[in-house]
Amino acid sequence: MAEATRADGATGRTSDSSNLLFLDVDGVLHPVGVDYSFSSRFFSHFPLLEELFREFQSVDVIISSDWRRAENIEQLQRYFSADIRHRIIGATPQIDPKLAVRHRRQLEIQAWLDGNGRSDAEWVALDDWPLSFEAGFERVVLTDPQRAFDQDSCQELRSHFLRFAAGRCTRSSVIATSRGTS
Repeated sequence: MAEATRADGATGRTSDSSNLLFLDVDGVLHPVGVDYSFSSRFFSHFPLLEELFREFQSVDVIISSDWRRAENIEQLQRYFSADIRHRIIGATPQIDPKLAVRHRRQLEIQAWLDGNGRSDAEWVALDDWPLSFEAGFERVVLTDPQRAFDQDSCQELRSHFLRFAAGRCTRSSVIATSRGTS
């Protein structure tokens, strides 16, 4: 396991062989407009996402949510269950909010990938903000901000994770064959 320097200078656990999920919070882990103080709907979709993380152990998480501006990575990790926390390995850098840029999240994700030597990594983004990505972009699972991460988006994300797993098996077979073992 290597230490990777995030674009914001902090370090986090990562493995060059892990797959990545770039995770938004509002509109994904709970519907937008939730009263954060005492609502049972706050982070109400966390259990479904964490269940998926437990099924796919090779997926690490990068926070791409605006929450990364208010809380550091250690604070963000605390929202996750103890067995998942160590897989929250970083946060995307922030492009100056005063700059008018198209596809902001997509650019921030690419900046994180480039800055961490992971440009070739398998990854997907889970977000509710379609204008932050190129139209038809295949590496994003978009949630309905009013419904957040529901069974439909869970199945779509699972299909990406299954694709990651299939790619890992194919790469392992190629490596084993090239070494003369099968």
